[in-house]
Amino acid sequence: MSIDVDVLVETYTILKQYIPAKERQEAADNLVSMLNDAISDKELREFGLVDKYTSSAVKEYVGDDDEEDYSDYEE
Repeated sequence: MSIDVDVLVETYTILKQYIPAKERQEAADNLVSMLNDAISDKELREFGLVDKYTSSAVKEYVGDDDEEDYSDYEE
Protein backbone atom coordinates (compact mmCIF):
# COMPACT_ATOMS: atom_id res chain seq x y z
CA MET A 1 0.00 0.00 0.00
CA SER A 2 1.35 3.37 -0.98
CA ILE A 3 0.46 6.52 0.92
CA ASP A 4 0.35 9.79 -0.99
CA VAL A 5 2.46 12.42 0.78
CA ASP A 6 0.04 15.18 -0.19
CA VAL A 7 -2.76 13.35 1.60
CA LEU A 8 -0.55 12.90 4.66
CA VAL A 9 0.31 16.60 4.68
CA GLU A 10 -3.31 17.67 4.36
CA THR A 11 -4.42 15.24 7.07
CA TYR A 12 -1.66 16.36 9.44
CA THR A 13 -2.47 20.03 8.81
CA ILE A 14 -6.13 19.49 9.62
CA LEU A 15 -5.52 17.42 12.74
CA LYS A 16 -2.74 19.67 14.05
CA GLN A 17 -5.22 22.42 14.86
CA TYR A 18 -6.84 20.10 17.42
CA ILE A 19 -3.56 19.28 19.19
CA PRO A 20 -2.44 21.70 21.92
CA ALA A 21 0.76 23.51 20.92
CA LYS A 22 2.73 22.00 23.80
CA GLU A 23 1.93 18.49 22.54
CA ARG A 24 2.54 19.00 18.80
CA GLN A 25 6.20 17.92 18.83
CA GLU A 26 5.37 14.64 20.54
CA ALA A 27 2.49 14.06 18.10
CA ALA A 28 4.79 14.75 15.11
CA ASP A 29 7.48 12.47 16.57
CA ASN A 30 5.01 9.61 16.96
CA LEU A 31 3.57 10.11 13.49
CA VAL A 32 7.00 10.23 11.82
CA SER A 33 8.02 7.14 13.78
CA MET A 34 5.07 5.27 12.30
CA LEU A 35 5.53 6.74 8.81
CA ASN A 36 9.23 5.83 8.83
CA ASP A 37 8.25 2.24 8.05
CA ALA A 38 5.45 3.11 5.63
CA ILE A 39 7.03 5.60 3.22
CA SER A 40 10.46 6.14 1.66
CA ASP A 41 13.10 8.46 3.12
CA LYS A 42 12.50 10.86 0.25
CA GLU A 43 8.77 10.98 1.00
CA LEU A 44 9.47 11.32 4.72
CA ARG A 45 11.75 14.30 4.04
CA GLU A 46 9.02 15.84 1.89
CA PHE A 47 6.57 15.39 4.77
CA GLY A 48 9.14 17.06 7.04
CA LEU A 49 8.71 20.30 5.11
CA VAL A 50 5.26 20.87 6.61
CA ASP A 51 6.35 22.73 9.75
CA LYS A 52 8.99 22.92 12.48
CA TYR A 53 7.51 19.93 14.31
CA THR A 54 7.65 17.55 11.35
CA SER A 55 11.06 18.92 10.43
CA SER A 56 12.46 18.13 13.85
CA ALA A 57 10.84 14.70 13.90
CA VAL A 58 12.17 13.78 10.46
CA LYS A 59 15.67 14.98 11.34
CA GLU A 60 15.59 12.70 14.37
CA TYR A 61 14.68 9.62 12.30
CA VAL A 62 16.37 10.23 8.95
CA GLY A 63 19.08 12.75 9.74
CA ASP A 64 19.53 16.26 8.44
CA ASP A 65 21.46 15.60 5.23
CA ASP A 66 19.49 18.21 3.31
CA GLU A 67 20.16 20.96 5.88
CA GLU A 68 17.14 22.95 4.73
CA ASP A 69 15.98 26.00 6.66
CA TYR A 70 12.60 25.34 8.24
CA SER A 71 12.49 28.49 10.38
CA ASP A 72 9.85 30.17 8.18
CA TYR A 73 7.18 27.51 8.79
CA GLU A 74 4.14 28.40 10.83
CA GLU A 75 3.01 26.50 13.90
